[in-house]
Amino acid sequence: MKLELEQDGLCLKPKQLLKVRDGGGHTVLCQSGALWLTQHGDPRDVYLGPGESFLLDRNGLTLVQALERTTVSILAPAVRAAPTAAFAKQAYATAGQMRSAFGARA
Repeated sequence: MKLELEQDGLCLKPKQLLKVRDGGGHTVLCQSGALWLTQHGDPRDVYLGPGESFLLDRNGLTLVQALERTTVSILAPAVRAAPTAAFAKQAYATAGQMRSAFGARA
């Protein structure tokens, strides 16, 4: 999916339709207003209000329609960073504390 917005969100008028193609993994965020969306081949109808979001779980065509004046953002998939050494050390220490708390030998 290729979508570039130079602003924080896209303002839609009531009944205005946004077509998202191959957006699997992206998140639709309703910042204000109300949205209806549906994905190709998915029987669900999704309704979003202010602050609610929906993760697109498939590619193909997704229709996003404003039910009233709405601000919407399409967020790119989150990039998972590899665990750092500090994170691994903390996780190991936490696991040791849990073993101690439950009387298991470390």
